[in-house]
Amino acid sequence: PRHDRDVKWDAMVKAAMGELPVFFHASALNQIRAVFKFCDEQGLKNVALVGGYDAWRVADELKARGIAVICDPVLGLPRRRWEPYDEAFTLPGRLAAAGVKFCIADGGGGMNARNLPYHASMAAAFGLDRGEALKAITLYPAQILGAGDRLGSIEPGRIADLVVTRGDLLEITTEVEQV
Repeated sequence: PRHDRDVKWDAMVKAAMGELPVFFHASALNQIRAVFKFCDEQGLKNVALVGGYDAWRVADELKARGIAVICDPVLGLPRRRWEPYDEAFTLPGRLAAAGVKFCIADGGGGMNARNLPYHASMAAAFGLDRGEALKAITLYPAQILGAGDRLGSIEPGRIADLVVTRGDLLEITTEVEQV
């Protein structure tokens, strides 16, 4: 019998309608440009790049399209031998300076989450404003995931964990007293 709807694709409807973000793993410039082309062909508007190593090279277009970047871990080596040692450290600062929505990731897997503040602090040491660095691991990820109205900041009615420390959360030597 004929079916007007393919239920296998029901989970994709919200993404195709722009209600949920669509994530593309794209780090190299050619991959990012392929994402632009695909988004144009499919009419996708709510999009984020995961990785984004070369995203700073097309920051103006990312900003114009409203495409967010979930940066790979900042604590990493350059991917090309001719690049400066701090290529990964400076990506968040470059994106922020260009006005691109971004956040900093820990590389996934959960076991690296404890190092997330160190990625943010390294980005701050290499050009990202310290306040922006903190938002890059709290508010901005929530906004990119579409949960910015419920998570990511301390406000009445939001879900939050408060972290009490003996110093600056972005300093490696800071001790966490309580969550």
